Amino acid sequence: MHAKPRQLEHLAEIADALFAGRLVPVLGSAAAGHAMTVAERFRYPAGEVLELPRVSQFAAVTRGSGPLYDELHAIAEAEGEPTVTHRFFAALPSLLRERGAPHQLLVMTAYDDALEHAFEEAGEEVDVVSYLASGRNRGKFCHLAPDGTAHVIAIPNTYAAELSLARRTVILKVRGQIDRTPTRDWESFVVTEDDHIDYLGRADVAAQVPIGLAATLRRSHFLFLGYTMRDWCLRLVLGRIWGDAPAAYRAWVMHPAPGPSERELWRRVDVDLVESALEPYIGALAAIAGLPALEVSA
Repeated sequence: MHAKPRQLEHLAEIADALFAGRLVPVLGSAAAGHAMTVAERFRYPAGEVLELPRVSQFAAVTRGSGPLYDELHAIAEAEGEPTVTHRFFAALPSLLRERGAPHQLLVMTAYDDALEHAFEEAGEEVDVVSYLASGRNRGKFCHLAPDGTAHVIAIPNTYAAELSLARRTVILKVRGQIDRTPTRDWESFVVTEDDHIDYLGRADVAAQVPIGLAATLRRSHFLFLGYTMRDWCLRLVLGRIWGDAPAAYRAWVMHPAPGPSERELWRRVDVDLVESALEPYIGALAAIAGLPALEVSA
């Protein structure tokens, strides 16, 4: 990405927000590809709308939530290899510490753990806070600490010292996540139509986010990476976390080729579009931030 003056100004603004502790990156998912895989696995009727919530609803109704979770687990497990984007964010903690800046709060709507693997490769610990879409703690968040212990966050307003951006990075997974332990106790996916209806009906989803993270979300710029606003379920999930209040800080979305509807949907939520492919954008941002060139895994 050979940045033009306007692009350089944008990248400098992003870097300034990052080092000021005022940037929350929001990383998207490849739901379209997941829909095709799940459809083939559960013999979804040909000619029907190929959306992951609808396909997953069909699978859950016809075969049960257990086989659906098994398939989603296999898909997420196969996507565990970090990308250049994951490695960029995993390379930042040492630089943030050098500058006396707080660690990052990273929001994810994907189910896989590729980002966690990138931090592990970089020798950096992370706290993972994940939404629980099923079970007796449905509607709450679970904190998975670096030592492997798990805690359901029953009272978000008192859960502060356990999650400190002064100490390490926090990954907030708002659609659930894969659990690679043998028991898979904390595996949960907001994926079927019923899951999204339940999510929509929970006006208190944002209130279940631990108090310190909620404060960071309210007081930060957002950078959306890997998103299309045409995915209605992602709009729903982000709306529940982001809230209905006007954004107090500027937000951006990186998109390689936005169409008219995409432009209008982002305009309506007051998010600025930046036209670029993802990897060149991340490479240019790494250069502005002072990181060495990043390599993509084979």
